[in-house]
Amino acid sequence: MYDQSVQIGRRPRRAAYRSGRDRQGRGGQVQVRFAQLLICLVLFFAVFLGKGLFPQKLGQVGEDILALMSTDLDISKALSNLGESLMEGDSLLADLGAFCVEMFGPAPQESVRPEEVSLPPVQPGAVLTSELEFLGGKSGTAVRAAHYADFSRFGIELSAKEPEPEPEPITEEAEVPEPPAAVPAAGTVVIYSDYSGDPLPNHYTMDQVSLGELETMTPVMGRLTSGYGYRDHPISGKYFFHGGVDIGGQMGEAIAAFADGTVEYTGKNDSYGLYLQVDHGNGVKSFYAHCSKIVVTKGQTVAMGDKVAEIGSTGTSTGPHLHLELKYNKMHLNPAYYVKFLES
Repeated sequence: MYDQSVQIGRRPRRAAYRSGRDRQGRGGQVQVRFAQLLICLVLFFAVFLGKGLFPQKLGQVGEDILALMSTDLDISKALSNLGESLMEGDSLLADLGAFCVEMFGPAPQESVRPEEVSLPPVQPGAVLTSELEFLGGKSGTAVRAAHYADFSRFGIELSAKEPEPEPEPITEEAEVPEPPAAVPAAGTVVIYSDYSGDPLPNHYTMDQVSLGELETMTPVMGRLTSGYGYRDHPISGKYFFHGGVDIGGQMGEAIAAFADGTVEYTGKNDSYGLYLQVDHGNGVKSFYAHCSKIVVTKGQTVAMGDKVAEIGSTGTSTGPHLHLELKYNKMHLNPAYYVKFLES
């Protein structure tokens, strides 16, 4: 006869044993589901990154997946081994790494041509294990972003495209004006005359002498009726040196100051008629004769171009004209170097 107490006492232990196995089986199923979820997340994340950052490599990845699906893989055996390892209490990360190696195998060793840069083979299981360990850590958002920005862990080399240099603006070379020639100091001989006539009187020269920075103008625009140098006097007929130039004009026509200065003196005599002299400073002076009228007084300041007198025919003269003389430090100069005339 069966001992009912014994039968009754054993049943609870068997039930408890089955209940423990059921719980263990369910726990293993949960771990397997969790592993599958992590694998899906990693694959999804990899495809997402590849689509966003390397769209040109998606075609190659698709071909690799098709090739993998066409191979004869013992998927059931790999999953069975993974489940047994999980039920025996082994490390989840190590089991997933071994599962990936068993599913995908080690990375193939490709022959590299000499001109290509070789990259170390990457074990899919090792990469997945490393990524899962990182996900299980307590890294912050910034650290994770920097971690996934480093694609060299997957054998991917990113080279930043150097920006193209901006073209230099085309600028036209500005013409630099030549500096004005230095003006010789007053009294410097600018042009030596080749005069070879009769000896010149004292204090007369045929050379062109610089007047320095003095700004000048022609007092009267008219024809040159008699030049600077030796001549026969038109009235007396005597041969003597004419110390200025005669400029023909209309009676009463205005005579302008040769340059800025001060009226040094005015006067009248039988030879020059009405006359005046203006001191322009630095030894430069201008003399005006045969005037019909003087409109300035001794000591008066005048500016270049101011009216100082009117053309006349006073003194020894054959008609209305201006007799103009120029002097530098008592040396008579040829006015033709400094004024202009109307052509005959």
